[in-house]
Amino acid sequence: MNKVERVRAALAGAEVDRPPASFWYHFPPSQAHGAASVKAHLDYYRASGIDFLKIMNEHPYRGNVEIKTPADWKQLRPAALRSRFFQEQLDEVKRIVDALGGECLAITTIFGPFAAGNHASGDLVTEHLRADPQAVSQGLATIADSLAEFGLACVKAGASGIYYSAQGSEADRVTAEEFLSYIKPHDLTVLNALQEAGEFHLLHICKDHVRLNLYADCPSHAANWAATKHNPSLKEGAGILRRTVLGGMDDRGIIVDGSQSAIQTAVRKVIGEFGSTRGVMLGADCTVPTDIAVEHIRWAVEATALPPR
Repeated sequence: MNKVERVRAALAGAEVDRPPASFWYHFPPSQAHGAASVKAHLDYYRASGIDFLKIMNEHPYRGNVEIKTPADWKQLRPAALRSRFFQEQLDEVKRIVDALGGECLAITTIFGPFAAGNHASGDLVTEHLRADPQAVSQGLATIADSLAEFGLACVKAGASGIYYSAQGSEADRVTAEEFLSYIKPHDLTVLNALQEAGEFHLLHICKDHVRLNLYADCPSHAANWAATKHNPSLKEGAGILRRTVLGGMDDRGIIVDGSQSAIQTAVRKVIGEFGSTRGVMLGADCTVPTDIAVEHIRWAVEATALPPR
């Protein structure tokens, strides 16, 4: 199997020659935008041996107004697709995908309305939500409309799909009722729109203490979350979400400082505990450190061909 065939088979829950694997990290600020970003992505892809590429997003969302009070959310207006903010990202996506030449699938990152709202407000979403939930929800709806349009434009530019970073379901942040009423509807605006295009949308459910069950009806081809002691295991999550899952490796553990043998053992354990090589892709809980030795990632990718433990 080549990389594209392997990932497509995994997404379909079909037999694979080995589970696909991919990891990602934030590039240094000097490689975060433009031509330097394109080169950094391509160099990393070639050095790491990953089966698909996640294009990073170092463009924090900024609204048309400064958000300091709950009432400010009502003043948000949609960010235009023709804006420099979106066009610079689309240019990077197109240049990276064109350079890959179809060798692998590439998905690009979108932070959902909750995370984008925190970028725009300096992490005030939760505080403002408690004070005036209707105002905040109105603002998040505005952001969601812009992100939905942008996501479809990314696919048109050549991306295979979207890595959608969802936040706001954490039990230590909001109540389930707050999430269902004021956060999830705006995730669905984006995720439902994405069903129109793209073959590989990856739902990343960020943070600890996530309520995975609240995402069970959110459309995506695959899902990823931190399979830690505070969250469901990879196998448990697959049962909840009923789709292909990606993850299993601690993003700050053995993958970073382990020997090749230790990394191989950890990878074999992840696949073994999942209980199948179908419907699973190897990855980390979240972004691995920028200064990780890339050979460690290559070791992990190669280890997926070893027998599970």
